[in-house]
Amino acid sequence: MLRAVLLGTGSPPPNPLRRGPATLLALDAERFLVDAGSGVGAQLVRAGIRPYDWPRVLITHHHSDHTIDLGHLLITRWIVGQNAPLEVWGPAGTRRQIEKLLDYLGWDVEVRRAHMHEREPPRVSVTEIEEGRLMDVGGVQVSAFLVEHDPVKPAFGFHFEGGGRRVVVSGDTRPCENLMRWSHAADVLIHECCEMAKTSWFPGCGWPTLEDKIRDLASYHTQPDQVGLVAREARARTLVLTHLMPGSDRAELAAAAAKPFGGPVAVGEDLMEV
Repeated sequence: MLRAVLLGTGSPPPNPLRRGPATLLALDAERFLVDAGSGVGAQLVRAGIRPYDWPRVLITHHHSDHTIDLGHLLITRWIVGQNAPLEVWGPAGTRRQIEKLLDYLGWDVEVRRAHMHEREPPRVSVTEIEEGRLMDVGGVQVSAFLVEHDPVKPAFGFHFEGGGRRVVVSGDTRPCENLMRWSHAADVLIHECCEMAKTSWFPGCGWPTLEDKIRDLASYHTQPDQVGLVAREARARTLVLTHLMPGSDRAELAAAAAKPFGGPVAVGEDLMEV
């Protein structure tokens, strides 16, 4: 059966209980990592995957909280002896980001190679994606679909099908029809629920008032009173909430989503399998 493990269910504000956004999909020995938020390497190890075997990475979009530990994945799997290229699939601009990342890591790589014998630097295989089917591998069909996370463009969600199960990972998005189409009758819809009413505000942060900040950020995320409606319209069988703010209350989130949805709702926790 196709499994999903929530490696990181947090958001940009640091939360000791939640790592940054990252989700592992697996069918038998085939694995896919969606996003590389803060702490993803440690979470992969806790999920039983050693650095030598860290999987291909699929990036939903280029906000830093979804990519911040990509460099850690890259360099650490190389340090332990893995010479095969790390596969990275992501939106337009991914290749440029990887080039800059390799440049940033270049000094460290060369210093480490000074202790090694005939060791090549780490390599990355980059595929910049568009909407549609990306791959069929290990019994899993993987597709990408566009979501609405303006002004971030393009931003994607991912649809996985294998082992008689369909799992959708929303990425960051406001409620949108394209996500509902791609999530239609999914067994599991893993959807962001970034509750901006719980955000903080300080003078000079870029918004004149807390209300302005909430209004702006909520316009490109999905709020608790909206996420259940999305799942209902998609006719998903199970809704799982992720990308949670530190101040959000689990019971309140579940109740807000369950009321319009009417189906099972799970509030994500790190390392939860769904």
